[in-house]
Amino acid sequence: MNIQKTLNIILSLALVLLLVKMNTSSDTLVQEADQEVIDYSDIPKKNIGNHSPLYPTPTTVVGTKVNDKINWIAIAHIGNIGFDCLLLSMHKSHHSNQGIKKNQTLSVNMVTESMMIPADYVGMNSGKDVDKSEVFEYFEGTLQNAPMIKASPIAMECEVIDIYDTEHHDNFVVKIINTYVSETILDERERIDFNKVKPLLFEMPGRSYYKVGKRVGNAWKDGEKFKN
Repeated sequence: MNIQKTLNIILSLALVLLLVKMNTSSDTLVQEADQEVIDYSDIPKKNIGNHSPLYPTPTTVVGTKVNDKINWIAIAHIGNIGFDCLLLSMHKSHHSNQGIKKNQTLSVNMVTESMMIPADYVGMNSGKDVDKSEVFEYFEGTLQNAPMIKASPIAMECEVIDIYDTEHHDNFVVKIINTYVSETILDERERIDFNKVKPLLFEMPGRSYYKVGKRVGNAWKDGEKFKN
């Protein structure tokens, strides 16, 4: 047997071993994924009071101006109202609330992992005590007093259309006027691809940040498989 034939045999065996290892790894991942699916039907329920469990939620930074100075604040109590409006629930003590009420405009900026530290900083510190105007580079759109963050892959300028008052929070109902999106996060149909965005998520009980996980299903499609 010459050297060339020997090398060919060795390469062939190496390729076979590699393929076997890849298949084994794939099977392991499938098994691990299957183990994550838990049926809670027979697990006893415990009443823990009136705590909202609707976490994690997207982390955003709201931009506004207070007394003509730019101010930023991290807000994760945010939700959709229909397709073109949002609800921002902000504690009454926040400095930003003054500017939002006066100007009736604001920006909502999606936060990614690379923005986590400055976003957490503007959430920890009040504009009453520190100047946060230079924490983020910003740009402006068509609305006044609604600065948007350059580093954010998705930035929305919004108008306040209503304020729902509760004991501890100003709940701003805002209409999205324009949404500015980094071109690199769009798919071939000009839709936002959140696998590319990887928005930072927040959960209150543990005060923790999380990444978006992998896609596990298809909305308005997988339900067709349901059988009574």
